[in-house]
Amino acid sequence: MPRLSHVLDLAPVDREVVTRSVAAAHEVVRSCRFDGRGWLRTPEAPTRERLARRAEELGLLDREGAERLRAAAADRSPERATTTALQLRSGRHLAPRSHYLVAELTADGVPLEPRYEEQGWSSTGLTVTSWDEAGTCALEYAMPDGADTGETPVTSGTVAHHASGVLTATMRIQLPGRLPRWRTASGTLTVDTGSWYAALDGAAAEPPVRLSATHALADVEAWLSPTVRDDGRWEVSAVLDVRGRGLIARPMAALVVWAVRGSFRREARRARRGHATEVVSPRERLDRVGESWDRVAGTAWQLPDYLRDVARAMAEAPGARPSPRPDA
Repeated sequence: MPRLSHVLDLAPVDREVVTRSVAAAHEVVRSCRFDGRGWLRTPEAPTRERLARRAEELGLLDREGAERLRAAAADRSPERATTTALQLRSGRHLAPRSHYLVAELTADGVPLEPRYEEQGWSSTGLTVTSWDEAGTCALEYAMPDGADTGETPVTSGTVAHHASGVLTATMRIQLPGRLPRWRTASGTLTVDTGSWYAALDGAAAEPPVRLSATHALADVEAWLSPTVRDDGRWEVSAVLDVRGRGLIARPMAALVVWAVRGSFRREARRARRGHATEVVSPRERLDRVGESWDRVAGTAWQLPDYLRDVARAMAEAPGARPSPRPDA
C-alpha cells in the first residue's frame, strides 16, 4: 500500500480552551438574527472593522490575502464581484428542519443566479437536523440548493458535533455527465478531541483524527496521531495511505504516490543546498500550516472572549429582535 507521512511540530492548546471556545461558538450561532426577508443581520461597519482587527491580532484572519483574492476575482469578472450572505428560508432559527441558503449577493444586494459552469461554486442549502448543545448539533448541506427546484446536488453531506467532543463530517460528490461511477467520490472526516488529549496522555489506541475517501479508482485513508515532546510541544504524525482498486488502478496509485514522495525528497535536498525555489513545495506548505497553527495557538486562550464579543455584536445588530431558543 503506497504511503506518505510527515511530522508536524505544533504549539499546544489547553483542552479547557477548546471546550470554552466550542461553547462560545455555539453562542455566536444562537445570537444570529434575521430580517423580514430572512437575510442575516450584521453589525454596523465600525463594529465589523473592530472585530476584523481583533481577528487579525489573534491570527484568525488574513485580510490582506482575502483582499488580494477578491480583487483578482473582480478583475477577471467585474460584473460578478459579490459577497456571501446567509438567508433563513423556512422554520425558526436552529429548530429542526429549518432551512438556510448560503448565496452570493451583487454589490446592490441582489442574489446572483448561480452558474456552476462559470464560477465553480453555487448556492448551498443548509438544513438543521438537530440542535442540542448538550447532545448533538447536526446539519445537512447540498450544493446547489435544490430544496425549491428539486435539482440534484453536485455536492452534499452532513456535519455533526457531539457534546463529547466528536466532530463528524461526510461528503459526496457526483459531477454531472456520462459514466457517473467515475464522476462520484465520497468521504468521511472524524475529529475526536477527547481521544486527541487522551493520546497526548498516552492512553488512546486509535488515531483521533481520521479521513476516509472512496472513488472508483482508489480508497484513501489518512490520520493524525499526536504525542507530547519533552519541551511540551505537540509532535503530530500525519499519514496518508492510498490503495488502488483493481489491477490497473493499483500500480497507478503506487506510481502517483512514488512521484509525490520523490518531489518531497528533491525539495528537501534543494533546501539543504540553499537553493531557492519559485514553486512552494508540499512540504513547505505543511510547514506554513504549522506556523499558522502556532500563531493561533499562542492567542487561543483569548478566543472564547472574542467569540462572546462577536455573539454580542450579532445579537445587537441593527433591527435585531430577540428570538426564541431553538428548543423553546
